[in-house]
Amino acid sequence: MQDESTVAPSGDPAAPLAAGIRRLPLLAFLADARSEQVLREVLLEAGPDGAEVRRGDITAATELLARAATPQVLLVDISGLDEPFAALDALARVCEPDVRVLVVGERDEVDFYRDLTRNLGVTEYLPKPLTRDLVSRTFLPLIANRPSAHLGQRGGRVVMVTGVRGGVGASTIAANLAVHLADEARRHVALVDLDLHTGTAALLVGARASAGLRTAIEAPEMVDALFLDRAGQPVSDRLRVFAAEEALTSPVVAAPEAIGHLIRLLRDRFNHVVIDAPAGLPPLVREALDRVHQRVLVMAPDVANARDLARYHALPNAPAQTSSAVVVLNQAGRPGGLAQKQVEETLRLVPDVVVPYLPRLLPAAGNLGKPAVMRAGPFRSAIRLLAQEIAAVRPAEEAGRRSRRLFGLFRR
Repeated sequence: MQDESTVAPSGDPAAPLAAGIRRLPLLAFLADARSEQVLREVLLEAGPDGAEVRRGDITAATELLARAATPQVLLVDISGLDEPFAALDALARVCEPDVRVLVVGERDEVDFYRDLTRNLGVTEYLPKPLTRDLVSRTFLPLIANRPSAHLGQRGGRVVMVTGVRGGVGASTIAANLAVHLADEARRHVALVDLDLHTGTAALLVGARASAGLRTAIEAPEMVDALFLDRAGQPVSDRLRVFAAEEALTSPVVAAPEAIGHLIRLLRDRFNHVVIDAPAGLPPLVREALDRVHQRVLVMAPDVANARDLARYHALPNAPAQTSSAVVVLNQAGRPGGLAQKQVEETLRLVPDVVVPYLPRLLPAAGNLGKPAVMRAGPFRSAIRLLAQEIAAVRPAEEAGRRSRRLFGLFRR
């Protein structure tokens, strides 16, 4: 982890580069404050020394590099440009040919991505909004010149949602996130409730529990793809729930590596595996924790939650987890609770997602087994933001396809 001073503050794009640096490991120009903040957080956590992040678009980068040394890696922002290819052409004329060029923008089309990376020689492109996880997985290995961390090259992404204390609404967040990913983002999703005795994930989405999850944990040798199809309870064409309601007097004894085997099979079958994990890190959760790509920590606005959030946040990342946990402040504005500003001052961080206190909507939706995310409003907006943060997904209707051709500019 590098010192904060090595990530230069934003300022005049035409300001000279840091003295004594012949060729920066990274020079980045980002046009909006949120993208700049995301990149800075990733670089501070795991970026190379000497990286510089500035406010500006590709035009500012071109003006600077016309009279300054080309960095090893250049990140530019093409948002809002009517002629992005012309701007990239102008940039190529002032850069050394061996520079790695990373590009961010607003367009999220397959043909546009192919034109940039195949025809122009751009190393990688990401559409906004940027998230820490997406930048860490996609850009950071290219910036730091190291292989990306992964749990195998193929397979779905595993997200664990945990309340830092019981009763903070983590199951509600997990269940509605799974519904959103399946119904609005059009992904195949498995929702797994690791509280096999008193879990509520199935109830929240109107599904039934089954004995299949317990079998998968106690007898993994019996579990294969066909077993998963039978054990998962369908909520929709794209969402299945794996949950149990075991007797309180019947302990579940997990077989060695059972949860790892289950997660591997689920990743082969689903785009996303959302794990609803009970608070307190019981053994089953600890074993699953080492296999996740992202953690979501849910807290309520009080002192005890703030204390425990700090403890959870300090846990080391899993091998495949490339960014720190996403923090969700639930029940913001609850009577008698801490104000959001007080929570931020106590934690010394700003929650990534804030869910307002909704004392009528959420209990009613849970009792009916009708996910609250299906209704437009502040809760749906919060879940959509969470989906973008952990999976960089957008609603299916936002996707479009346009194409334009241009010959290569940068040598990769």
